[in-house]
Amino acid sequence: MNEGTPGAMIDVALFRLRRIWSRPLRVRRAEEPQRPVQMSNVMVVHAVHKLSLDVPEVTVGAVAEQLDVDPSTASRLVNDAIGAGLVEREESAVDARRARLVLSERGRRVLEVVVRHRRTYLDGLMADWDEQDREVFARLLTRFADAAIARPASPANLDRLIAETLAETPASS
Repeated sequence: MNEGTPGAMIDVALFRLRRIWSRPLRVRRAEEPQRPVQMSNVMVVHAVHKLSLDVPEVTVGAVAEQLDVDPSTASRLVNDAIGAGLVEREESAVDARRARLVLSERGRRVLEVVVRHRRTYLDGLMADWDEQDREVFARLLTRFADAAIARPASPANLDRLIAETLAETPASS
């Protein structure tokens, strides 16, 4: 593997960032008190908020698509967020057979504090960068994210490649 390519360097950096980014809201060790809000709650709050900007009613199915999880997983995550008082179910104005999801006041406050915390953290990481570097980085990272959304990786292709690799490799005993 060529680790010196831009793609390889970005892959390593994104993997490291994913682990660091989720750490502040991860479940703590048994001897530490449980956090009042888990990362999964924050993910649901973000999803409900973002979807509410784009669609007239947010449903569990829409949250599943937004989070790229199975509907049953989304249902559990939404129920956890409702249990934490961050999301509320309301009667749908479109279809009486379903419910719509909205952020509670508590959910809006949590969203605001999480976003403010992350942005303050990011500003601190780039505090010694000049303004031009920050602007270029922001523009390129946004462009990169837009490209990733427009052309998502194919999990089926990865599954096929892994299956082929495992078929070629003798199993260790």
